[in-house]
Amino acid sequence: MLNAERMEKSLIYRTEQIIRELANDIAFKIQDKPFREEILKRLKFSKIDDWNVLCSLMDVLGDTESAKENFFRYNLSGPTKILDYGEQYLRLYGITNAIYLQKSALLSFIELVKLTNKKSWTNKIDSLKILELRHIVGAHTIDFMDSSGTRNSHQLQRGSLNDRIIQTSDSKGNFKEFNLKDLILEFNELAEEILIQATEKFINTVLKNGGEKKEKYLNKLEPIKCSKKGDLVIWSENGEDQFIITISN
Repeated sequence: MLNAERMEKSLIYRTEQIIRELANDIAFKIQDKPFREEILKRLKFSKIDDWNVLCSLMDVLGDTESAKENFFRYNLSGPTKILDYGEQYLRLYGITNAIYLQKSALLSFIELVKLTNKKSWTNKIDSLKILELRHIVGAHTIDFMDSSGTRNSHQLQRGSLNDRIIQTSDSKGNFKEFNLKDLILEFNELAEEILIQATEKFINTVLKNGGEKKEKYLNKLEPIKCSKKGDLVIWSENGEDQFIITISN
């Protein structure tokens, strides 16, 4: 999980790098054949534009992780730490929409690799409270539709616009509080689980014949899986070598 105190590379970032490395490994070896048709075959995709989808979602995952890392380092106030409501709003809109974009990239990857239980994963991620906050502050505050399908406009409480708690009120006089950092960390928990499982499926599908290459990429994923389940992983500077301490229950 991305840690607010210790800004090491997140599990999402590390997993995206494995996806990218494998995709490039396959793509760079295509020399004398029509690229689209050949990459479609080698990556076991079903549609001709799936390669473009993969390239786009990898970029989105990387960019949105950078946005989250910046937020955890500088919060809503930014690096200057000057009270500027314009910057706070800009950063709030930015971080909530980054979460939404990352969610879309994750679901696209699920679809691409045909991970089972897509509907269940979609329902889980859509039910997270950070998505509700994003819809309130970053998409349609005025046209917000409540659970009954009724238009229910919202307002942000400017005085509450701080680094942890965001307060909103709706047209019915109801107030809500959102702990922004905690909600992003909750999102990360599920996003990591989705991405790790989808990446493992991607490796096993593309390299279904096994061999050293399949073992290589599964070994790259293993310390990420260990870290996710609670083991202590000490990463080297280049991310290639790890020291894993298994934590038993």
